[in-house]
Amino acid sequence: MQDATDANVLGDFADATFTHKGVTSRFFERDGRYWVETDDAEGATREYPITYTFGVEPLQQYLIGAEGGRYQALTIAWDTRPQSDGGQRWLHLYPDETFSVNDPLHWTGALNNWNFMCAECHSTQLDKNYDIENDRYQTRFAEINVSCEACHGPGSRHVGAPGRGADSGFPISFSTSQGEWAFTDDTGIAQRTETLADTAMLDACGGCHSRRSQFAEETAGAPLLDSFRVALLEENLYQADGQILDEVYVYGSFL
Repeated sequence: MQDATDANVLGDFADATFTHKGVTSRFFERDGRYWVETDDAEGATREYPITYTFGVEPLQQYLIGAEGGRYQALTIAWDTRPQSDGGQRWLHLYPDETFSVNDPLHWTGALNNWNFMCAECHSTQLDKNYDIENDRYQTRFAEINVSCEACHGPGSRHVGAPGRGADSGFPISFSTSQGEWAFTDDTGIAQRTETLADTAMLDACGGCHSRRSQFAEETAGAPLLDSFRVALLEENLYQADGQILDEVYVYGSFL
């Protein structure tokens, strides 16, 4: 995730157009900013300034600041691959589907809302700050992307006395003398050469790499289940044998 500047925007905003299911979107520059003209939440055509870029390879999406403190991920993305590989073009992330303006998968809908769907695992020290009475977000983050503190906790002591391994100054360290991950010839999958004595690694990673819902603020170093309700190996979330179904939610399969 980056600010939408000349250095970061990879798409063609030279008055380029892209049509999908009868909706034509136009990408252009004005007043030193990048813009898209596309359908809004009511189905009318409207111009929006691009606020952030999201991703680099093999595609880049664009986040648009919307009403109520929301940031919405446009479902039209730029294919950043070389032209020889079929890239350097605008594409729709759902090429065979049509979403009405009241569909949660429409780019203005809840399932393309950055605050709700993406932010907690793509930024550091995030506070969604959702106001349910006024249906508004005042989302804040310490760093725009995932940094050291996202997994290792507050870093003030590290800044004052930087080090390595267990002496790094971070409250959470994953340094261990208890073996390592290694592939074995007979199974073809990585296993521990020695069993870990605690679940610190799993707890730190599971907050993002699991199917879960959150019911309390996450505290660095605390057990995962103090803040999250982890989904069971349910149909439509995992393969029938428990393997990961999609994306990066491997925690349940791992257990």
